[in-house]
Amino acid sequence: MATRKTWIWIIVGVAGVCLLALIAIAGAGVYFVAHHVQTQGTSSVEAMRSFDAVRAMFKEQRALYEIDAQERPRVARSTQELPTSKVKPQDLKILAFDPEKQRLVKVSLPFWLLRLGKQKIDVMNDEPGFDLERLNLDVAELERIGPALVFDFRSHEGVRVLLWTQ
Repeated sequence: MATRKTWIWIIVGVAGVCLLALIAIAGAGVYFVAHHVQTQGTSSVEAMRSFDAVRAMFKEQRALYEIDAQERPRVARSTQELPTSKVKPQDLKILAFDPEKQRLVKVSLPFWLLRLGKQKIDVMNDEPGFDLERLNLDVAELERIGPALVFDFRSHEGVRVLLWTQ
């Protein structure tokens, strides 16, 4: 009888610890998203000012990837041809604007987080004509070349997306 009570307390204790761990993980996820993803309603004019401010950091630099006539991403500048930078980027930044919803989204993905996963990043979206999964971004190469404009996309519908390392 005493061993049965002991086992029940052990099971309840393990279940409690698992529940606390799950709550901690969920809290960490909420904290991460709250600090690395920002979304706001904005006008097209204000959104374009945000894009112009980012583009100004890269002056006349071409993006590493471009969109061809069929709205497919293609390599515009090979990362292997670019020199190694002394400055290592800290974050992969994404700025996206949806004119239909009048929403501007800013995402900041730290490189330490990108290094934890697979070495190729798939940035995806379900929008037709905007499938960044095929970019197959290489974390090590992006770190090697330093801060760079990765992708600048504009659709006919007014959707705009910028990716850069900073």
